[in-house]
Formats: sequence, C-alpha cells, structure tokens
Amino acid sequence: MVKRLLVVIAATLLVASCSSTSQDSSATTDPRPSIVVTYSVLGALVEELVGDAALVTVVIPDGQDPHDFEPSAKDIEAINEADLVVSNGLGFEEGLTNALESAAKRGVAHFVVTDHVATRTHEGSTAIDPHVWLSPFTMSEMVNDLATVIGETLDVNLDAAADSVVEELTALDERISSQLDELGDCTLVTGHDELGYFADRYGCTIVGAVIPSFSTTAEASAGELADLKALVAEHHVRAIFTGLGTSADVVNRLSKELGIPAIELSTHFLNGVSTYDAFMTRLVDQIVGGLS
Repeated sequence: MVKRLLVVIAATLLVASCSSTSQDSSATTDPRPSIVVTYSVLGALVEELVGDAALVTVVIPDGQDPHDFEPSAKDIEAINEADLVVSNGLGFEEGLTNALESAAKRGVAHFVVTDHVATRTHEGSTAIDPHVWLSPFTMSEMVNDLATVIGETLDVNLDAAADSVVEELTALDERISSQLDELGDCTLVTGHDELGYFADRYGCTIVGAVIPSFSTTAEASAGELADLKALVAEHHVRAIFTGLGTSADVVNRLSKELGIPAIELSTHFLNGVSTYDAFMTRLVDQIVGGLS
C-alpha cells in the first residue's frame, strides 16, 4: 500500500514538474520578430515606432555606462539571434563593437542611428559627437529611415507610425524651445561633452565639461580642471550638470570650491520613465530648475 502511494505521489510530482516547465517556456517564448536595441532611450523610441509588431529588447541596462559596457554571453546571443539590431554608433557602445560586427557577418540586419542624422564635431576637433538622442529634432531625422528598414526586415508597414512619432518629436522640440526661450540665459557646465546637440538646437552655451571628451572613459588633467574653474567664474555659471561616469569626488570638490550646486542628470538611460518624451521632459525640467 505504501509502495503504491509513493508511486502515485512520484507520478503526480512529475506531471506538475512538466506542466511548470511548459508554462515557463511558453511565458519566455515570444513569437514576434526580435529587435535588439543597444540602450534604453533609443529602445523607447523603437518601441513607440513598432508597437506590438516586434519584441524590443535593450542590451545595456539602465545604470550601466554605455561608454564602457561589456556584453555578457547572453547579450551576445540575443544580438546574434535578432532579426534587426539598432545601435547609436560613433563608438558610443564601444564594448559592443565586436558583437555587432560579428552579428553583421552572420547576416543580422543592423541600423546605425548616426548614419541617418546630421552630426556635429567638437570645436577644434575632428571627433564626432555621438550624443544625438539629446535633441528630439535630430532624432526625428532618422525615424522614416528606421521605419523603412524595420518594414523591409519584418515585412510590416510603419508609415503611419513613423508620421506619428515625427509629429510627437516635433511637438516635444517646440515645447523645449519655448521653455528655454523663457529661461533666457542657458550657460552650461557638464560632466562630459554630452549636451552639444541639445545646446546647438536650443541656444545654450557650453562653457566646459569636467571630462572634456565625448566619452566618460577619458579623464581631466589638473590643468584642465583649473581652466574650467576659471571659465565658470568668468561666465558666472550657476550649476554643474553632471551624470553617469563622472567622478563624484571631483564634481563635489568643484562644487564646493566654486560655491555652485552640482545637479545630477540622467542623460544616457531612461531611469524610471518609459517614454522618450518623459525622458527629455525630465531632463529639461532639471536644467531649467538648476539655472532658475
């Protein structure tokens, strides 16, 4: 009797285990085409464009610095198995370069945002600024091309969705322009050279950066920091806008020595919001608040 009961229990547990495994598998399997995007701000725009037509996966988690992120084996697998990869380009996701090149050789379609917008260089340099997503106007330039590539890759028509996204980006651009026009003086010091497209579009002046480079992997020399302090005093800068990848110790020391606040911005990832509009609205509100 006891032996028979044990057999029944074992059979029941086996059925339950198989059922659980089947449910877990179905929960993690999505039949839709896969679009892999390198960072969350860009991912939000891609999701808005494709809607339910594809599964959008972001590789670089919020809180990780895209400039020096290194992919895991799981990240590389996701890139290799994607129907389409969307990246920023211009060395922004430097740690993903090998994975992206390898996927391209395997035939994975790849859309590079900075190949489809007007880019800028730093004054006195030939280096091209990768931070295109910090201008809605600049991002609007690539939407139709992206919609075309997605449409051809996944066999869907995104013309109406592209028109809608461009309209929303245009409205956001106009709203930001109005806010900064009302502010008047928009003189900025940043953590690194990240707000160039923003400043060019909305008439801000960037006096300098704690890290005078497009990448957070660089470092400022003592002489460069001394020059920055002199410029801050000369231009009566009211705040240091810092962010991911900038040394908190250096920024706090500058803030104390100069007698101005250090305000942390989220410029490289969504950080608690789910849309590009909300991301940019928060950024502008922080800048306007810090300069008011």
